[in-house]
This record gives sequence, C-alpha cells and structure tokens, in this order.
Amino acid sequence: MADLSAKPAAYVSIRELADRLGISKGTVSLALNDSPRVKASTVKRVKAAAKAAGYQRNAMVSTMMSSMRKSAMGRFREVVALLNGNRDREAFKNHPTLPQYKAGIDEEAAELGFKIDEFWLLDPQLTRKKLSAILHARGIRGCIIMGHTEEGVFEPYSKIWDDFKIVSVGISVHNPAYELVSSNQFEVARTTVEKLYKMGFRRPAFIVDERIDGMVDGRFYGGFFRAQFDMPRSSRIAPFTENIDSPTYCENLVKYIEREEPDVLIYMLGKTGDFLYRKVRRKDGTRYPLVQLERRNDCTIPKRVWSGMEQNNHIAGHLSVRRLATLLNISSPHNQNSTTLIPPTWVASAHLKKEAEKLKAARRKE
Repeated sequence: MADLSAKPAAYVSIRELADRLGISKGTVSLALNDSPRVKASTVKRVKAAAKAAGYQRNAMVSTMMSSMRKSAMGRFREVVALLNGNRDREAFKNHPTLPQYKAGIDEEAAELGFKIDEFWLLDPQLTRKKLSAILHARGIRGCIIMGHTEEGVFEPYSKIWDDFKIVSVGISVHNPAYELVSSNQFEVARTTVEKLYKMGFRRPAFIVDERIDGMVDGRFYGGFFRAQFDMPRSSRIAPFTENIDSPTYCENLVKYIEREEPDVLIYMLGKTGDFLYRKVRRKDGTRYPLVQLERRNDCTIPKRVWSGMEQNNHIAGHLSVRRLATLLNISSPHNQNSTTLIPPTWVASAHLKKEAEKLKAARRKE
C-alpha cells in the first residue's frame, strides 16, 4: 500500500484514495459525507487518509456527480429537496393552497434545470440521521420548506439544517430564521379593507383565527388595524379571533356579527365562508356580502359570488426556487434571513359591486 504520509500531491481524487485504502470509491465517498451506512472506524480511517493525502473536496464536481443529471440536451439538473411540514403526507395535492405553491415550484424548477425530491417531515420512518444521510448522499445542497403549520415540526431535525441552504415558503421559520418567500399578508388585509371602503362599505368585520395570524407573524391583523386608522371610529370593528376548531366558534361568530352589525364580512378559511354563506343572514333575511382574504380550494361559495384576494401563491412558488438558486451560488456557508413578499391581486365580483351600490343608495335616502 502506498505511503499516505508522503507530501500531498496537488490533486488527489476519490479513486486514488480508494486505491490506496483498498476499498471502493462509493465507500470513500460515503465516509467523507459521514454516512451512517459506513462503520465509524472506516470513516475515521478514510478521513485520516484524505487529510494526509491533501484531499480537498471539489464542491461543484461533487454536486454535479451526485445530485445532477443531464437531459437529452446535455443540461444538468441539480437536485433540491422540497420538505412537506404538513400533517398530511399528500398535502401538496390535498391542501387548500399548497398545490398552488407546488405548481409554481415545479414550473420554475423545470425552467432552471432543477429536479425536485420530496420529503415528508412527519414521516415516522424519517429520522434526523436518515434524512441527513439521504440529502448528503444525493448531493442536495438546498431545501424548500412548505406547509409547516404544525408546532415543533423542525425540532427533530434541528441539528442538520446548518448543512443546507433553506428557503421557507408562505410561513416564517424562527430560531433560526431562514429566507422567506411569501404573500404580503399585511397588504392583503390592508388593501382588502381599503378597497371595500372605497366601494362604499363602512363597517367591515374581520374574521381571522388568532392562530393563523400568528403563523404569519401578525401581518393579517397588522394590515387590518392599519387600514382602520384611516377610517372614522364609527367604522372600526374589532376582529373576531376565535379558533375555528373551538366548539363555540359558530355560536360566538353569530353573536359577534349580531353585536357589531357589520355591512361586509371578511374571512379567511373556506369552512368559515361556507358557514357564513349558508347559515348567517342580515335582519332583512338577505346574505351578507362576503370577501375572502385568499382564494382557497376548500370553499364552495359560487364563483359568481366570490370576491377577495388572489395571494398569487404560484408566484411565491416560482420565486422560492429562484431565491434558492441564488443562495446556492453564494459562497457564504450561512443561510440568509431576508424576505421576499408577493403583492396580492384584488378581485371584486359583480355581485359585490351590486351590494356596494345598494348600500350607497340606502345611505343617500337617509
């Protein structure tokens, strides 16, 4: 066997290390990546030999060899991980909004030449060591995290995140903070109230769970209260914040509406919208005008009646891939914690406009 204590050569390959040690190239590669599939004694032996031989890992070559493929046109694709933090393994298909993000991610990944590998973080078979081993074995350097509404979903994996560049989509990640690409929920709420006031509504009610607002760092409530500052006090109504899973939710929501006497109802969740549309009526027996803060797949309100905000989640999906691509080309080993916010698009149905005209006509008669 060759003397590994000799003066290091200018360049030593994994193949040369494998030949010197009398083991396979695959074993050397796995050992250098701390794979649990290799005995600790072998890892120690390989690393010692690599250090003595002056081996230096070529990150670009390693990534291309382990996590990139070439298409028929010869274009290589780097593999990135898409991490599902939702309780539903199939959330990217079944969730009211995540499929929109996923569509944007898939489109942008195809455009930039990335391949997406999906992982479910709540998979009982997926341990920290196993996930780390898989990501390293595939040469994955970057991850996009999505659907992480469950508390503590990242805790079991906390020791491995520093090894990767990470972009969070839709919801912030704290301790540590990572790059965020999200709809601008502050503008969603503020603009919704301002648009309604301009149309002629004067007492908008805001129905958003406190838990949901907490997920977006208070931006929904912040935008709502900011808009109220520009309205007369007679138009200001406190938001309804009860959790939709509460057994008294519907009962208390009806009491809130009866007490505050709003002229338009702003809501977030499809379940809330369905209840308001089917069960809640004004004193004259007619339905309240309804406005949703985000178009979701869990609402059955007729399309001709639906009004609200397009949060443009598919654009957030596109931009999350672009941001990750940028991070992967930054030499700094540390994650960034900047935020990219996507502006919303206002959609007012003919039905909502008609309701606003009725209100203005009624005020003129007073």
